Amino acid sequence: MNLGTTETSYSGDDSTSNGGYPPSPWTKEQIYDLMAKRSRVLRYSYAGREIHIKEANIGIQEEVGTKVWHAGEAFCEFIQRRGRQLEDKTVIEVGAGTGLVGIVASLMGADVTLTDLKGILPNMEENVQINTKGCKHRPKVRELAWGRDLHQYTKGHYDYVIGTDVVYEEHMFRSLVVTLKHLCDVKTRVLLCHHVRWPDKDLKFMELFSADFTIVNQLRLPKQDLTVYLFEAKLKESH
Repeated sequence: MNLGTTETSYSGDDSTSNGGYPPSPWTKEQIYDLMAKRSRVLRYSYAGREIHIKEANIGIQEEVGTKVWHAGEAFCEFIQRRGRQLEDKTVIEVGAGTGLVGIVASLMGADVTLTDLKGILPNMEENVQINTKGCKHRPKVRELAWGRDLHQYTKGHYDYVIGTDVVYEEHMFRSLVVTLKHLCDVKTRVLLCHHVRWPDKDLKFMELFSADFTIVNQLRLPKQDLTVYLFEAKLKESH
């Protein structure tokens, strides 16, 4: 449950006088830079805990990994409804972003590894440290660029591989599938939660994904008037 926004701040240089703001008069470039780099903290209630999630650089459109997306909120609600189903399960999250979903999975008792690109990790790690005190399993934050250095991750080590809104960059589809294949064995379940925005692009991913994975369940998750689906899949036996 989203409890609202509690804080807005700026991540620019605060070494100047006047409360950390640039000296007056501001230039347009300074104003745009401040607006782009502002951050905020969102409050949620999941797993009996109040969770504080920092979004960074919220004015930079390309910084998708430092923001919370609606599919992530829907996935958290799904995890919460399933109770202790994830307890003591090994879970790895690809494209974990702010860390919200992995945090909720940790609070529900899972042994979670949250992964994303190197530049995303500092904000994610801050959120994880703040929100997972007292968890049964201490969550881990690691770098993972899809398709690269996969030998650093033990193949087939996980009960669940999860991802939320990871299907958006068409040129990354193949690398994502390669990564999912490496992380899975035939007993691993892949849970992909996705907000449908570009049906043609989504279809291309599903065609590629379905060559190696069998979709065993598909649910539409309630989230306002948005179309959000959760796909459960497993690696095909021949792979």
